[in-house]
Amino acid sequence: MLRRILTLSLLALVVGGGVAGAQTFSARRMAMGGVILAGGGAGSSGANVAYRAVPKAPKSAWTIPLPIGLIPLLADPPEIDPDSPDFNVYELANLLYNPPWNLQLSPPETPGNDITIEIGRDHLSMDLGEVKNVFPREPSRVGAVVNGPTLGFGVKRFFLAAAPLVHYDNDLSFNDALRGAIDGEEFRPDTRYELFDQGLGQAAAGVHLGWAAPLVQTGDPRGKGMGLYAGARVKLMRGLAYGSVDNSVAFVTGDTLFSAGSLDANYQAHTYEAGPDGGGFGRGLDLGAVWMAGGVEFGLGVNDIGTSFDWRVKETRVHDDSTEVIATDEPLTSTVPTTAVANAAIRLGRFLVAGDVVRGVNVTTGHLGAETWLGKALVVRAGASLDVNELIQYSGGAGLRVGNIGVDLAVASNSRNLSRERGLELGAGLAFYH
Repeated sequence: MLRRILTLSLLALVVGGGVAGAQTFSARRMAMGGVILAGGGAGSSGANVAYRAVPKAPKSAWTIPLPIGLIPLLADPPEIDPDSPDFNVYELANLLYNPPWNLQLSPPETPGNDITIEIGRDHLSMDLGEVKNVFPREPSRVGAVVNGPTLGFGVKRFFLAAAPLVHYDNDLSFNDALRGAIDGEEFRPDTRYELFDQGLGQAAAGVHLGWAAPLVQTGDPRGKGMGLYAGARVKLMRGLAYGSVDNSVAFVTGDTLFSAGSLDANYQAHTYEAGPDGGGFGRGLDLGAVWMAGGVEFGLGVNDIGTSFDWRVKETRVHDDSTEVIATDEPLTSTVPTTAVANAAIRLGRFLVAGDVVRGVNVTTGHLGAETWLGKALVVRAGASLDVNELIQYSGGAGLRVGNIGVDLAVASNSRNLSRERGLELGAGLAFYH
């Protein structure tokens, strides 16, 4: 029973939270706190389609991120054999939180596997050690909409691109009795212990048909001129996978903890699932606008407006070890939450300062960053952010340019791990200047 509860809740944390506070691949953006880059830098057009129409800034570059985190992983891969004494499920889980792209300079300490159960006369308690810090103290709801990298081309003001989409949402909670038992309180007679978990995940792939253009532009919008830009992106997609589940696990202790009767665990689940064969078509809309004048810039992007998918799903109910298939080809329409980002930037002499607020799924985050060029060859950057765990993270970095080629480095803290402790990572990239 204990193993079922811990395993279910840990899986919910890993699958539901693995992408929360996602890794930043652009070293420039990473050094500036993960902010939406001013003027249409890496990642900007994905958050705000209007940035496709903004003219490129001087010293702008297209970049290639470098996967330097793969080097130590390939040199010392984690143990994947559960029978090995070196196997640690939490180490693997943290690898899901931090895909091995950036180099982990100061990874958070991996929780140990040691669990102590204390049994006495009508007494039962458990000490989970470091593992108890993995489970949230309050009801935990995490989710994200991830629009993957696009591959396509543009013709004047119009563009066509292919891209994947992933959406997940997970809600995990315990009742007070189970929360206390996880914290080390002894189990009590005649008490109900219960865990609740609701999760949803869906994935699709398709094409983006879009338009982005200046509505008004006079002179240089980064100088004394002004520019107003707008864009729209229609998503036409095909569903690849869908799954939703409503789980609960509960048991009630008797009038004595150790009686002759067995302890019945009540596990119930209601699931809907579909693979590519059950995937239908989806559609959605992204809108964006950018205003620039006199070195000041404002942007607003709203994504996945009315995004929905049609599915043919299998509906199943599970009670303990029995499974009942209710329907095998049931129609279902799912939706994707609308997300938005508002950003601003200003040039103060040689400094560029940028900030944004991102309204995601169940969470709002913010980023602030700055950069300045020291001559023509060296640029330094710094930033901060408020992450999904409501912790302030810090970053910094530099770039070196030689001719039309440059190298960017960034160091940033994060709490993307099961124990929500602060870690430090290094990112790198190549830059090719126009």
